[in-house]
Amino acid sequence: MQEPRYFLAPNPSRPPLVTAPVLLLLVMAVLVIAGVLYTAARYFDAAEARRTCQRVEQMMGSAQNSLGLVLRDYAGWDATVTHIVDKMDMVWADENIGIYLAGGYRLSMTLVVDRKGQIIYGVEDGKRLSAARLQDFPLSDAMRRMIDQTVAALPGTTEAVTGVTRVGDTFYLTGAADIRPSLGGAARSDGAVLIFMQKLDRVAVARMLAPLLLEMIDIGIHPVSPEEARLPLREFGVAAEAPPVGWVGWRAPAPAVDFLAGIFWVLVLVLLALFGGTGHVLMRGQRAAQRETGANEALRHLSGRYRGLIDALPDMVCLLADGRVSLINAAGLSLLGLPADKASEVVGRPFLDLVAEGDRLIFHRALQVRGRSGVEWVTLSLVGSDGATVPMELAVLPVSGESVGEMTLVARDRRPELARRETVRAAETRAAVADRAKGQFLANISHELRTPLNAIIGFSEILRDELLGPLGVPQYREYAIDIHDGGLHLLRLVNDLLDIARMDAGTLELREGWVEVAPLIDRCERLLRQKAVERGVPVRLDVSPAGLRVLADEMRLKQIVVNLLGNAIRFSDAGQAVEVAVRLDGPTGDLLIDVADHGIGMNVDAMRIALEPFAQVEGGHNRRQPGAGLGLPLARGYAEAHGGSLTMQSTPALGTTVTVRLPANRVAGTPTVDN
Repeated sequence: MQEPRYFLAPNPSRPPLVTAPVLLLLVMAVLVIAGVLYTAARYFDAAEARRTCQRVEQMMGSAQNSLGLVLRDYAGWDATVTHIVDKMDMVWADENIGIYLAGGYRLSMTLVVDRKGQIIYGVEDGKRLSAARLQDFPLSDAMRRMIDQTVAALPGTTEAVTGVTRVGDTFYLTGAADIRPSLGGAARSDGAVLIFMQKLDRVAVARMLAPLLLEMIDIGIHPVSPEEARLPLREFGVAAEAPPVGWVGWRAPAPAVDFLAGIFWVLVLVLLALFGGTGHVLMRGQRAAQRETGANEALRHLSGRYRGLIDALPDMVCLLADGRVSLINAAGLSLLGLPADKASEVVGRPFLDLVAEGDRLIFHRALQVRGRSGVEWVTLSLVGSDGATVPMELAVLPVSGESVGEMTLVARDRRPELARRETVRAAETRAAVADRAKGQFLANISHELRTPLNAIIGFSEILRDELLGPLGVPQYREYAIDIHDGGLHLLRLVNDLLDIARMDAGTLELREGWVEVAPLIDRCERLLRQKAVERGVPVRLDVSPAGLRVLADEMRLKQIVVNLLGNAIRFSDAGQAVEVAVRLDGPTGDLLIDVADHGIGMNVDAMRIALEPFAQVEGGHNRRQPGAGLGLPLARGYAEAHGGSLTMQSTPALGTTVTVRLPANRVAGTPTVDN
């Protein structure tokens, strides 16, 4: 280890006497030179402050141009015309000009204003504005001037108008552009204006002016202190002589004055050195003695601090000299089973004696490669004072600046890590055993239940149809119908449990054949038509192109559609339509089955729960709809068994869309589809 060096400031000494004329001449010369240089530096710094103000103004203008370019791209986008002007699509607006731009371009606010001056859409800090907030949001006079100017632009592509606006006590870098097609055109009477706003607070202005390396940047309504440089802010469209609405301020750079301050003290030090030279020579011996005494005291103090620091470390730290232990901390003694006052039993011994015999070759290799490729840890065992081995992780590092034979050794106790690994391994084993036991239990209990259920269903059919003669009492036949329906429900549940168990075990078998898609969708709709009519939920089907066939297990493909359509009907209120659409994905040719409702919807956590077997989004007595929680998991399992997938998109209070994708190699009779 490199021995620390200490530098002690010499005690001040009394300078030798000099004549009064020489002292006065030196003082006057220094003052004259300092005065001339300081005056020149003030003029230079004033010019630099003006140049800095011009650069700040240019940076603000550059930020406005950048905002205008982005705004022009989105206002002149044909999709914006379609989804904002032709028909207001809130979801599209959130995904493309609202929430998306708030994170991508650091927009504080995005607004869409119609020709009546009403805000019809807005996003603030990544969140859509409520209807009340849209009505209450104040459009400043500057913003209205920007809107009027961009709407009044000549026919052609849209033009972005940018400038500074103020809303309350907050400043914004604002841009407005009339929404027009990419090929250009005149402003539409039913058009709208897209507005982007970036908040100009202290952080935003500092980020904008970061290339200028300015300090103490601030923005506010009132002027900053006179000692600081400042730039007035005027809202868009006002006269240049109008009073500013705010100020941007920063600490005025003074490089020349700062440089002269350093030079001044150098000159002072030179002058003081002239006066103190004689005293330095006379007291040289005394200062040398004081320096040596202070260095020895500081060395003792620092040595004690280093020792305390090393002893406080939880890992073993050793200093080796020619392979022998010259220093070891308290943690290292503890790992070897020795108290802190028994360091003498280890110090002076070869460290190799502490390494287990079978790991000594590993230790030799660690010594050979020490420090060549950074810190390299090796695992080996040390022998404690009681003869027990302690698993360790060890690294050997050379001591910088010392002889080749000295090195630092750091070792960690691996017993806690090994114990944690064993605990994790045991937990994983128990989980795997429990999972297999669960699957086996479901398979066994399902098989055991099917036999008596088949008997119940068969005998209830005999009683229901009175195959052996009339029952006599009409209630008996009604009871038989209830028994038969209940048995069929239980049998379907048992079959679902069996399929869940087969999916977990990877043994689900498919009886595949070519299935006409349109008739299958019609049969599923007829099967649930009565339920939809009872709830007042209209069901709309859209299968295109016609004549599609798919290679699939017809029973399980039907079960997928029935489960998804049944869920959509159950979770929709009266008047909320459910839509089933079958289409081909243009780029891939995959078959897509979309089942969409406009019901209660779900958040991300609820969707994750809904795809788990036996899980219910609303549990207990407060659950809105009954069910075993197997519909969506079965549908996803059946889709994946066909080499496809099931995905969900849902928004609370807006509805849910479930999409089943089957690969293109299972689709027949596929016409050419344009993307």
